[in-house]
Amino acid sequence: MKKRFISFLSGMVVGAVMFGGSVAYASGILADLSNNQIFVDGTLTPMEAYVINGHNYVKLRDIGQAVGFNVFWDDTAKCVQVESDKPYTGIAPTKQEGEKTSGQLHQTDVDAIKKDVVTRTNTLRLNKGVAVLKVNNLLMDAAQVRADEMAASGAYSHTRPDGRRSNTVTDSRRTGENIHCITELYLEQQHKTLSDAVVNLWSNSKGHADNMLNARYGEIGVGLARGTDSNGLACWYCVQVFLVDGCEVTWVDVPAIG
Repeated sequence: MKKRFISFLSGMVVGAVMFGGSVAYASGILADLSNNQIFVDGTLTPMEAYVINGHNYVKLRDIGQAVGFNVFWDDTAKCVQVESDKPYTGIAPTKQEGEKTSGQLHQTDVDAIKKDVVTRTNTLRLNKGVAVLKVNNLLMDAAQVRADEMAASGAYSHTRPDGRRSNTVTDSRRTGENIHCITELYLEQQHKTLSDAVVNLWSNSKGHADNMLNARYGEIGVGLARGTDSNGLACWYCVQVFLVDGCEVTWVDVPAIG
């Protein structure tokens, strides 16, 4: 968004005030209509403002309209959304007909997301000159076990719910693991798919990126499970399990119970 400069005379404070009239009263707060001048890029701009306890407040939507960014109420996420790269409309974008929320995904969708996680991971490896990872069905099972047990227990950790290390999920100790917990609220706010979000977050974390780009790893499995996080928000537990090239997995454990 092009930088815009707003000058508030008399030290105005930006706020989300939704009152009307010359004097308003809500939730025990008395607000008087302010007559202070507001300038945007040096141009006097008519904008309604209110004085509350000696401070001047203007509506966030009015600033968005004057400066040129979108502000709207997101009824799904139950919050105010600001889109700095979009022109002001004050209206939430509508979902396309038939578009699914992450909580409405079917198993076929989840399987497709897992494949996309692998594809995105291999794209990162190719861009770094590292050989692609092969999908290992037993590693897929192992990653799903890890995702399922985190979703069931709410224990977001490389330690399993019964206290064992994550690499006990298979009979090989030559494995590595990436995990992430992503809320559906985050996906809604960022307008991202689950696979896009999780690979992007992993790639921007050194330890996780090192696993994805490790040339010693030759095979991969991905697991996804829907649950709730420590704050009670609906989320997805995402897991990658990697196997050192030339090693073998012959057995996968069942989900651990804490």
